[in-house]
Amino acid sequence: MWDVAIIGAGLSGIACGRALRAAGYTVCILDKSRGLGGRMATRRVEQPLDQQLVDHGLRYWQPASSALKTLTEELVAKEVLKPWLAIAYEIRQRGVLTPVAPIVNQPRYGATAGMSAIAKSLLQDFNSGENWLAQHKALSLSQQASHWQIKCEAGQTVSAKHCVIAIPSPQATELLKSSTIDADTSGNPGDHLANNLADAIATLNTVTYFPCITVLAGYDSRHSHDMGELDPKGWMVSDRAGTSTDWTGLDSSKRASSESPVIVIHSKATFAEQYIEAGDLQPAASVLLRANARKFASWIAQPEWFQIHRWRYAQVNRPYRGDCLAISPTLICGGDWCQAPNDHQPALQSIDYAYRSGLAMAEQIHAQTL
Repeated sequence: MWDVAIIGAGLSGIACGRALRAAGYTVCILDKSRGLGGRMATRRVEQPLDQQLVDHGLRYWQPASSALKTLTEELVAKEVLKPWLAIAYEIRQRGVLTPVAPIVNQPRYGATAGMSAIAKSLLQDFNSGENWLAQHKALSLSQQASHWQIKCEAGQTVSAKHCVIAIPSPQATELLKSSTIDADTSGNPGDHLANNLADAIATLNTVTYFPCITVLAGYDSRHSHDMGELDPKGWMVSDRAGTSTDWTGLDSSKRASSESPVIVIHSKATFAEQYIEAGDLQPAASVLLRANARKFASWIAQPEWFQIHRWRYAQVNRPYRGDCLAISPTLICGGDWCQAPNDHQPALQSIDYAYRSGLAMAEQIHAQTL
């Protein structure tokens, strides 16, 4: 039996797992996906001559909090991260590109091996199939006399004294709704936890997300220096005026070895809402490609290859105002949807909130076991 089982291998779950393992706990991390990282996601697109790495989730790494800046120094020292010197632009009115000055003391970083390499580096002391369990989708929790039992989709079970749920709040809600509580002979602890569970579900239901449709598109190398007004060495554009695109970036500029342009397009939430349940996302991709071709360069509308990804929980819209949500001393939830106000650092990024929540969950568990 594990001391702690963590459901979710995104940044929050990883931060929690690292902190607890460093404190001497036995920790198991499980996730429904085949890989680590959650929205620190990288696709490997096989091409006739090479393999393209494309970040289709987290656009870049830009820490704001002191804790995450310290972790960033570790990742830079390991050469997992390196500065991404792309020029940032905004479209504030149609047809006008405005360069945006960098934020002082907040450089942007990319990962040469893709954003998913961050997760792999942070969990280098966890072993696949042992204390890191891929393709373990948690379906239900069951409280036993001295531990939690997690039932997974493929029939696997994981048992632990403490359970951490580090997944998007809608997924956490569904998991908690499937939980069962076994009271002891007095019945009171179970009744108390049942009330806490109901309150937690009600709280989680107040959290909302923006969806996103993401398009990954690759082009012939002859377009490498044909970027119109954009800097061919690297660029990103935030579109404030349009209706379909939120952000577009030259993802291939993160990797010096890439000779052919690869562009990633993230849609606006209102656009994604029109397509998020569609069986075929190709019409959405066509709209996004054509829209960016009109703004930047005509060849963008005709990629050599493209792929599409839907993110139902791309960005937190309405957060929970706390660092984590403790349902009981042995059952805790958290993630980037936990955004406690911070007067000293008001402009935190989603990765800062995710990391802070992971550490807060670890602290909660450690405090309960002292």
